[in-house]
Amino acid sequence: MKLNKSKRINDIKTLLSKWGFSKQGLFNNSKGEWYLFTQIFLILLHLIPPYPKINHIAFSINTFCIIFGLAISILGLFIVIKAFIDLGENLTPLPYPMNESSLIKNNSYQNVRHPLYQGLLFISLGISIFSLSLIHLSLLISLSYILKIKALKEEEILKMKFPEYKKYIKEVPAIIKKIKYLDWRS
Repeated sequence: MKLNKSKRINDIKTLLSKWGFSKQGLFNNSKGEWYLFTQIFLILLHLIPPYPKINHIAFSINTFCIIFGLAISILGLFIVIKAFIDLGENLTPLPYPMNESSLIKNNSYQNVRHPLYQGLLFISLGISIFSLSLIHLSLLISLSYILKIKALKEEEILKMKFPEYKKYIKEVPAIIKKIKYLDWRS
């Protein structure tokens, strides 16, 4: 039993190291660790109750918001799952690609450069709509800000590692097409 636990801990350490995590990076954000932790924190904050609580809203409007919000969140969840699958072994939570990674430009990544971030924003938007919460709306805005910073950092490294990424940036929207803040094609 003790040997099994030790092996699992070593497996986790190996995976974190493969992804680029280090003790030093936790203190100086060398690989974007702080962006990841902020992203996780903002996602977890979506679990708080809505505020302000709206009690006197017409049943039909409330029902529409619940159904529409859930539909957007479910769409976002499907986008996230598909993007995870499409990345495969290239998946890392940090904005720095792994050394042995390859550039993925097909499937989820042929229509948008950051489908994981797009899916997360759709989930957050859906939660904001079905909860009718100003707090959740502010979380959506904060999450879009941190995901944009993380994506820009990731793209700096991808341009250096993969010369063809510069062409890909010009042709494919970043996160959400036609929203200038989330599509910074050059």
